[in-house]
Amino acid sequence: MQVNTIMVPAHSLRVRPLAQAELDAVLGVYRRCEDFLALGPVPTASLTMVLHDLAQAADDGGIFCGIYTLEGAMVGVVEYAPKPSKGASKCACLSLLMLAREHRSRGIGSAVLAAVETELREKSQVAAIVAPVQVNNPRALAFWQRHGYRVVSRPELQPDHTTVLTLRKDLP
Repeated sequence: MQVNTIMVPAHSLRVRPLAQAELDAVLGVYRRCEDFLALGPVPTASLTMVLHDLAQAADDGGIFCGIYTLEGAMVGVVEYAPKPSKGASKCACLSLLMLAREHRSRGIGSAVLAAVETELREKSQVAAIVAPVQVNNPRALAFWQRHGYRVVSRPELQPDHTTVLTLRKDLP
């Protein structure tokens, strides 16, 4: 799948793969998401965490993107794998959607999710998308379920010691 910029016109945003020079901006987003990070084993953002997440995305065939205003400010990150190594070949994985605290509850996450789903459906021709969500994150679980995702797994302990549920949405 060729990775292009994904436009999110409803919020004047664009989603695009990161450039190496943008690591500080990603770290800034992670720092503004420490309320989310506190749910996991490492509650404080660091450059090491960012580099680990980027390497993990690459290992999983994922595309790690920044979510930017048209002026170029990064407001969040999203990571998705059009054809993950695990699971069905026609099933993509959206493993991270994280918005800086000040940009939440404004419809941005919903708009970015819809844009990424459209990109995956049109460019990768996937039949479904799965999303792992930490069981101790009720806001995230509610978000995904509001958007048509349903729980399809039992809680699963991950190598990073978090416990996740897998949610799935079949695409039309």
